[in-house]
Amino acid sequence: MSTKHGCFLGKGLSKLTQAEKEVLYLLTQEFLTTNQIQIRRQCTRQAVNKILQNLKKKGAYNVGCQMVDKSQPTSKKFNHNTIRLHAQEFNIKILYQDYKYNKILEKSNTIIIDGNTIRLNQDTIEVYSGQAFYSDDCQKATVKSFEYWTRFFTRLEHDLKVILVKPRSQNIKLVNQHYAETNNELAEESEKKGYKIKVYTTDDGRLWFTIDNSFNLHEAETQHPSSAKEDMQDTVKPFFNDMRDKNHYLPSQIRLTIETILELVKEVAAAQLNQTKIMEAMLPKPTKETSISKERPIYVG
Repeated sequence: MSTKHGCFLGKGLSKLTQAEKEVLYLLTQEFLTTNQIQIRRQCTRQAVNKILQNLKKKGAYNVGCQMVDKSQPTSKKFNHNTIRLHAQEFNIKILYQDYKYNKILEKSNTIIIDGNTIRLNQDTIEVYSGQAFYSDDCQKATVKSFEYWTRFFTRLEHDLKVILVKPRSQNIKLVNQHYAETNNELAEESEKKGYKIKVYTTDDGRLWFTIDNSFNLHEAETQHPSSAKEDMQDTVKPFFNDMRDKNHYLPSQIRLTIETILELVKEVAAAQLNQTKIMEAMLPKPTKETSISKERPIYVG
């Protein structure tokens, strides 16, 4: 990285004054506007603008606005079987738009901010996530994502001159998300054998479960738009954990499991097997505590 960007590395951060650090944080972490920063710091607008000019001269402003959370682990740093939440998509109805929004739309209907692809429409905005949120369970990964998107939507409002967030308003809809268990043993063995595993639903034909090796993470992934979180949290992960706790995960059993799945996928359309039978074919029989509810929807592969 160039010297211009050095203020974010090691001792370089000390090159910023305390006031500059505070303003940079409000800009990049809370995505406040100039007016909001003025109110927060109880200073004049001129003072805020002067600090912004200094940040730009030091190269901190542009780098800060493009920062992505670098605390996300790489494949080498993963705790075993970490949950990765990714591929989130949002449809947002614009509550209010300034005349400047139409000028932005005229220039381009697609922009990229912080690695996320934003598609602009006349009255709506589509957000396609470029982020991934990691934790040891689905709920914690979800909370991390909510914290990020709350800040990001505030930034969108500022950049696009619109209002997207309003109390009790239901204009933001999460239409897609994927939950993946990394370093999954079944995924690792599937890659070695060259097997491709996908399970689809009976009702709408959507992909429900798949084995994936994105970024060399060996993932067992749930993808159904309306139930991906519950499928991973209540069905897939408990089955794998039950097997690991009992030390049943042996290479010979995994090979047999994969062969069983392949045969099951060929027969499932005619047999109309439900989700419970599919998962039982994939994994050893669960205990009572981890058995699947009969009320869950039917899935086939």
